[in-house]
Parts: sequence; structure tokens; C-alpha cells
Amino acid sequence: MRHTPSLAFAAALLCAACSGHAAAPQATPAASNAPFAPRAVSPPPIRMRSQRIGSQYIHFTAQKKNRKVYVVRADDQRGEYLGQGTGRIDFTNPHVVFYQTDGRTVVADAPLGTVIERDKTMLMSGGVHARTQDGKTLSCDRLNYDDATQMLHGEGNVVITAPGGEELQGERVDADLQFSTVHVTGEPRSAS
Repeated sequence: MRHTPSLAFAAALLCAACSGHAAAPQATPAASNAPFAPRAVSPPPIRMRSQRIGSQYIHFTAQKKNRKVYVVRADDQRGEYLGQGTGRIDFTNPHVVFYQTDGRTVVADAPLGTVIERDKTMLMSGGVHARTQDGKTLSCDRLNYDDATQMLHGEGNVVITAPGGEELQGERVDADLQFSTVHVTGEPRSAS
């Protein structure tokens, strides 16, 4: 004898299917004890390199709210970006023009330089030589430009010379972009 479902049972199944309510899946003990959820994969860093060709230098301009912070001219640049505002660029033989908000400038040269995009920091090393528009000069081993304060921080064999020949020497210097406020500390290294 063949058994067929009753008409009431079939109607109940049809109504349950049409209502859009399905039984929620039940977590099994193996699934609930999964050790880690899948993680988002970070994109690989973007790397780039540019080199000077003949008299065509590499140029890089840092701006903040439509104001030039500094312009770099260099022989070579190597950059790495991990996302917006996360770039780092290394320069060979950077020639940097720093701009004050009033338009005055300081020019600095060094064998090596690094820009940190997030805060517009410029690090120069290998022997730095800088000069203001009014003829003051600075030489040091390393120089850090901090855009938040528009200050220069130099280290190692610091020598500041005024146009009249006056000289300050030390191991560290903190100065504004025109060297009108200068704080030199530490004893200069003696030549051996």
C-alpha cells in the first residue's frame, strides 16, 4: 500500500516555503571553535624609482593647504607608498628650497635626503650645507626639517656663520628658517 502525504501537511510545507522564513543554520561545535576569522589582505606597497637624465633633474614639491612647504631637486629618488599619506621617498643629492609662510626661503644641499609624507618631515644627511637669503650659513652632519614648527634641527659638527664672519659652533642646533632664533648646544668636536 502506498502512503501519500495528507493535503493539510502539503499545504503547511507550501506555506512555510512561501513565507520566506527558513530555519536558521545551527552552529556546529567544530565551526564555533574555529581559531581565526579570515583577515583582510593588505595590498603590497607601491615602489617607484626615478633618475636624472642629463640636465633633467627629479623634482618633488611638498604642499600644505595650498602653501609650498619645500621643493626638492635631486639626481635620484626611490619611493614606497602603503596608502594615502604613508609615503617615504629617499633622494640622492637633494637640493631643497624651504619656504616660510612669508615667502622667504632657505636652501639646503646634502648627499642624502628622506621625505616622510605624513608630516612633511625632511631629513638630510651625509654633510648638510644650508644658507638663508640674507647670507647666514649652516653646516652640520644631519638636518631635520619639522613642518609643524617650521624649525630646523641639526646634529653633528654644527657651524653657523653670519654674513659679517661671526661663527657659532656646537654639536646640536635648533633654529627657525631664517636663523633669527638659534639655539646651539654641546661642545664642537675637536679635529683629531
